[in-house]
Amino acid sequence: MRRLAALILCTFALAAACSRTSSAPAASANGTAISTHDLVDELNAISSNRDYIDSLQSNSPTGGVTVLGSTPGSFDAAFVSQVLLRQLDYSLIHAEVKKRHLTIDDACRNEARNDAQLNLGQSNAAKGEQLFNKFPTRYQDLLVERNADVIVLESALAGQQCGKAVDAEAYYRAHPDDFTKICVSLIALNDATQADGIVTLARGGADFAGLVRQFSVDATSKATDGAIGCRLPSAFNATVASLLSAAKPGDVLEPLPGQSGVSIVKITDRQLAPLDEVRSQAEELATTTSGQAFSTWLRQARADSKVTVDALYGTFDPATFRINPPTLDLTTTTSPPAAASSSSSDTP
Repeated sequence: MRRLAALILCTFALAAACSRTSSAPAASANGTAISTHDLVDELNAISSNRDYIDSLQSNSPTGGVTVLGSTPGSFDAAFVSQVLLRQLDYSLIHAEVKKRHLTIDDACRNEARNDAQLNLGQSNAAKGEQLFNKFPTRYQDLLVERNADVIVLESALAGQQCGKAVDAEAYYRAHPDDFTKICVSLIALNDATQADGIVTLARGGADFAGLVRQFSVDATSKATDGAIGCRLPSAFNATVASLLSAAKPGDVLEPLPGQSGVSIVKITDRQLAPLDEVRSQAEELATTTSGQAFSTWLRQARADSKVTVDALYGTFDPATFRINPPTLDLTTTTSPPAAASSSSSDTP
C-alpha cells in the first residue's frame, strides 16, 4: 500500500478537533511521556518560520527534507516522525543530565545558543541567526535548552566544561600516548624475500645501522643510517601507528608492506612532546574525542531505552531506533485526507 504522506495536526492552533489525541502521549522514553501537545507545539513553531522550512526543502526531491504535506496546514508524515524521534533523543539526553546533576550556567547557554544558530545556518552563523530569530521566543528557548543539554553532557563525558574553551592541557595530561613521539630507523627493501632473514639478523644483535648500509635501497634514510626522526602516532596510518605504539625502544618489527616493497622498522626511542608543541593537536583531539564519546553514549542509551510510540505517528523499530511513518493519511481535523505523495524526509 502506498504511504499517504501528509499528516494534518492542527498546525496553526490546538483546536477542539485535536482533543481526541492530545490526552494520550505521542511517545514515551523510559516512562517519560512526550505529549501530543508538545509535538504539535513544535510543529506550530516550525510552521511559523517559512524561511526555515524553505531551507530544509531547498534541495528536494534530490536530497532535501520534505516538510509540508500537499494539503494546507499539513506536514509530511515522515517529517513528523523525525520530529518525534528527535524529541525522544532529547528526552534521553535530558534524563542523563539530571542523573549526573550537571549544571548549565550562562556561559554554557551562550555556547548552546551560538552552536544552535551555527547548526541552523549549516555553519553560516549569520544565516543561522536570521533563521533562529524568526522562531517564536518559546521555541528559541527550547532549542537553546536542548542544545545546552547536549553540550553539557558531551563535555562531561570528555572531561571538559561546557561554556569554556577546550582544555587542551587536561587532554594532554590524560592521554600522554597520543603525544609521545616514536623515533624509528628503517631498512627499505624492494625484495620482500630478504626481509625475514634481515629481521632475524637485527633481532640477533647485528648492528642495525650496518644492516641499513648493506641492504637499504632508500638513499635518503640510508644517508642517516636509517634514522627518519621522531613523529607522533597521528603521523602514521592507523595500522602502523598501532604497531609502533605497542612496541618499546629496541624492538624490531615484522616487515611492513609498502607500495613498492617492505620496510623493516626499529624503535629507537620514545619522547613525550612538550605541550606547547602539540597544543593545537590536543585541542583538536579533545574536540573529536568529545563528539565520539557522546555518540557512543547515545547509541547505548538508545539500545537500553524502552520506547513507546502512538500508532497515530507510526511504528517504532527498536533495532534501528526509527519511527516508520504511518501507511495511511492521518487527520485530526475535519478536513479530508490529503493527496498521496511519495516524498520522504530526514531529521530536521
